[in-house]
Amino acid sequence: MVEPELVAREALLDARDGLPDLVDRLAAFSDPTRLQLLIAVHAAPGSPVKALAAATGLAPNTVTQALITLREAGLVERARDGRLSRWTLSSTAAHALLHHLGAPHSSLHPPH
Repeated sequence: MVEPELVAREALLDARDGLPDLVDRLAAFSDPTRLQLLIAVHAAPGSPVKALAAATGLAPNTVTQALITLREAGLVERARDGRLSRWTLSSTAAHALLHHLGAPHSSLHPPH
């Protein structure tokens, strides 16, 4: 018979190396500013900072700093388009979690 404690301990040992990364990613969802931006980027992939600032009501500098934090957590990525930086989700896990939390798609979101 399999002991639940042993299974749980083995799973934790297997996950231990990845825990700091997981904590960083989940922390991004706990900050209201970053969560707003994740929802906005999810709804309108490829948006530049100016559009994200207008959509969220945040200052462009605040948006830029939050996006850098989200990029460092591996949740968004930047694509250069001339002088613009266009932002998209880079994590399928973040995408799935946003759906789980109730973030809807918009007409700008590619079908999947």
